[in-house]
Formats: sequence, structure tokens, C-alpha cells
Amino acid sequence: MIPRSVKTFAPATISNLGPGFDVLGVAVHAPGDFVLASRQKERGLSFSVKTDQTHVPQDPERNVAAYVAQLMLRELKPSFGVQMILQKSMPIGSGLGSSAASSVAAAMAVNELLPKPLKKSKLLRFALEGELFACGSLHADNAAPSLFGGGCLIRSYDPLDVVPITIDSSLVWIVVHPHVVVLTKKARAILPRSIPLCSAVRQWGNVAGLVLGLARGDRDLIKRSVEDVIMEPARARLIPGFDDVKRAALKAGALGCSISGSGPSVFSIAPSMRAARIISTAMTTSFRRAAGVSSDVFISRTNLCGANVVWRKDA
Repeated sequence: MIPRSVKTFAPATISNLGPGFDVLGVAVHAPGDFVLASRQKERGLSFSVKTDQTHVPQDPERNVAAYVAQLMLRELKPSFGVQMILQKSMPIGSGLGSSAASSVAAAMAVNELLPKPLKKSKLLRFALEGELFACGSLHADNAAPSLFGGGCLIRSYDPLDVVPITIDSSLVWIVVHPHVVVLTKKARAILPRSIPLCSAVRQWGNVAGLVLGLARGDRDLIKRSVEDVIMEPARARLIPGFDDVKRAALKAGALGCSISGSGPSVFSIAPSMRAARIISTAMTTSFRRAAGVSSDVFISRTNLCGANVVWRKDA
């Protein structure tokens, strides 16, 4: 049966994971964005947004989910149009892959309405065009794990080569999102344009060590490898209280702590759910004391599913 309407979900992601700028990312279970989409007789896209978040573009010409949907409709040329509602639950400028989640959820929804849906792997390029539209940069470290789930290594961008990485099931991710905004474009604009060779060598070693540590569940190796000597020093000043929060997380038992994506969210890795709760309390308390800001907390094991269809109604 051909689906008449669908609801899709795409999860938040933690990208970079410390040293892996633009090449490492992992999907978590919450938060995330939903898209409701239905076929309509008139070709083209009818679009609206339901959200409690601020600064979410309502105009389809400025919203990334609408952009991706329109791109797919123009290229794939189905005999119908799409009525789409973006249920936006993720804050913009959070460091949680907000634009990627909207892009992926929209791509999944349009695809499910097609008579012959594309394979999931074929949807990544549409989501990446959404990232380029929203952030000015074609990076896959949020979009790939949001779409596919699990951990992803972006081995190459030209040609694009996304490699799934194993993450030990005992590890728990903590994301603390302070109530401040850091736009990805701004966070990318302040990055260094050149780096010393010694820093690059250290960063490469940390990326390799982190991938091995996550796969093995090697806590000591993870501790040594969640170290970003290039991007974190530049971006930390955009996040009020970051240094205090990081110290609090590590003192409370975190295996590592760094900036989630471009920030302001800060992530930590915990060896258990019990430890994650203790670490998250230390982090939120530190944000409040050091910077006077409240924050939201998300605790999750690795989301192995990625984007999915919540429900579908057939014609």
C-alpha cells in the first residue's frame, strides 16, 4: 500500500566528541524533531511549524526542513505535492544537531510518501544540502548519525565516506544544554585557519584513541583521548562557565567532557547510568553557580536506530 501520511522522528546528535571536528558524531535518544507529512493533489509544498522554541523560521524559504523537502520534490518530481508540519522540539543554536534533525526528519517523511522510496543511505545527500543551507557548511557529523544511528566516522568528504563505529553498550552520554544560544555560523567563523603540526599530530592521536576506546569500552583510553587541543580553546569563550563545568564533570567521575558540536551544549561520557546522574547534577550546578544560567539535561545510551517512521497511514 502507498502511504497517504506519515510521521517521522530524527534524533539529536553529539558531534566532534572532543577531538573529532567534523568527522565524529553519535546519535542519542532525546531530544529530536518530528515531521508530519501527507500527500496533497497540488504539486509543491505546503509547510507549517509547531514549536515552543524561539527563533524557529516559520517561512518555508528560511526553514531547513522545508528547504530539504522542496529540494527532494524538485529533483524526484512525484505526481503529488506534500503538506508538511515540522514539530520542532530542539532549540536552534544548541550544539545538538538541530538543523540536521529537521533535515533528516523531513527527508525521511518525503521519502516515505514516494511510490518507490529511496534507500536510507540515499537520503544523506539531501540532509547535507540542508546543513549547507542552514549553517553554510556541508558537514556530516550530525546528519549521518541522526539518519543512521549509532556512532559515525566521516573518513572523507570528497568522496563522502561514512563509516559506522562501534560504541560499547555500557557507556552513557550526558548532554547539558545551558539556556544560551551559539549559532553554528558564528562558532565556525572563530576557528583557527592554521594550526601547528604538533597540535595536529596530537589531535590525530586523540581521534584514533577515542574511536578505539569507545569500541572497547576502555575507560582509561577514553579519558586520555577526549581532548581537543584545536577547536575547544577557540569555542570555549562562547560558553559562559565552560571551564568550571568541565572541571565539575571530571571531578564527578566523567570519562571525558567537551563541547557538543559548536556549543553551547556540553557533553560528558559516563561509565553507568548512576554515574551519569551524579555527573549531570555537578554540571548543571556549575553552570548555575559559575554563569548564572539554568540548563536542560539529556541522559542517554547510544541511539542505534537513528531516524525512523513513528507511524504511517496508507491510502
